[in-house]
Amino acid sequence: MPEDREPNAAEAASVNIAPHVLIAGAGIAGLTAALFLAKSGWRITICDREPTLAEVGAGLQLAPNATRLLQEIGIVDDLDDIAVEPNALKVWRGLNGEQMASAPMGKKAHERFGAPFLVTHRADLQNALIKRVNTHPDITLRLGLRLVDIRESEASIAGLFEVDDGPEIRIEADLLVGADGLWSRARTLAGLPAPPRYSGKTAWRTIIPREEAPVFAREADVNLWMGPDAHLVHYPVCGGRDINVVAIIEDDWRDEGWSAPGNPDVLASRFRSWCNKARDLVGAAESWKRWALVDRAPESRWSRARMTLLGDAAHPMMPFLAQGASQGIEDAAVLSTLLRKVHREGFPLATALRQYDTVRIPRSARVQKAARQQGQIYHFDGIKASLRDTALRMLPGDTLMQRFAWIYEHNALGPDV
Repeated sequence: MPEDREPNAAEAASVNIAPHVLIAGAGIAGLTAALFLAKSGWRITICDREPTLAEVGAGLQLAPNATRLLQEIGIVDDLDDIAVEPNALKVWRGLNGEQMASAPMGKKAHERFGAPFLVTHRADLQNALIKRVNTHPDITLRLGLRLVDIRESEASIAGLFEVDDGPEIRIEADLLVGADGLWSRARTLAGLPAPPRYSGKTAWRTIIPREEAPVFAREADVNLWMGPDAHLVHYPVCGGRDINVVAIIEDDWRDEGWSAPGNPDVLASRFRSWCNKARDLVGAAESWKRWALVDRAPESRWSRARMTLLGDAAHPMMPFLAQGASQGIEDAAVLSTLLRKVHREGFPLATALRQYDTVRIPRSARVQKAARQQGQIYHFDGIKASLRDTALRMLPGDTLMQRFAWIYEHNALGPDV
């Protein structure tokens, strides 16, 4: 079996070589972790099962708790020409088109929370991360390697990888980080095989060229339309050239796998009782892709020995607070801070991983729970919807975002780590 052997931490220290971390998964969380860990003095190998990296999905919201961290690794500057800083969050009643609330974003939110709100395409963020990874001397990115097993010893951990056109590859490291998403192999190998739980909701996603979108949808705002058993979200991406649209509906899932093409006529029928603007927006898309929305119950641990998890491998969550990617970015920042202590201060690795779990599991679980609750609120009907809408109409715009200040103000590089 070919072996890519790296010196373990003790050997590395004896000759002043940086310790080595192996990251399984080159999504947003894994790439961000690599850049933060490189700043902390570690050498990194990232392996991904895909032979080429092409981010699936569509738009992505980056709240201040994420952008303040991405600023530390230069990514916010890299997104300057393609990300959009929305002017406002606007909340609409889907059935009649009434605007019930508007919260200022842009400069005002930037000043309030200490970092910008940004909306971008997932591929644009991933490409910015890949560009920095590929030019960093301490990071190696290897594609087409599928993690199948691990081998652990007191001094190191090795990942065993399958490839399409050769024998199994063994890569040895001081630490293995599973960042391989919802269907994480690393998670199973860490002894956390709990299956995802289906939420009863599906997300239909599309991108509409700006000139083909309804005029009202072209503004630089984040828009939320709420109605019985469904909601819509739309905002500009790609420097304003495209409009990202997401429709969430209550639905059964009968397809194989967890994503499938969506029939535009089926989706249009679900919004036929909504106002003209909402129907026009749904009807403007030529094609849709559907995803089953799943998460997992929070775990009591993510780490064991020389292995840990981050991002969706650790805490998949509903998208209703737009915090999935942001929480993975927080994971990366906290883990790198603790591993800097391991490398530079002789902090025990086991202690660092326990502290990582202690810091990150309660916070991500709280965000997970809040996201599920928010999805229920968006889909209220009858008296519950009336009470929700009345409260929104009375709420001053400046305070609309304040409910989630505990998310947006958080600094994962702060004194708690």
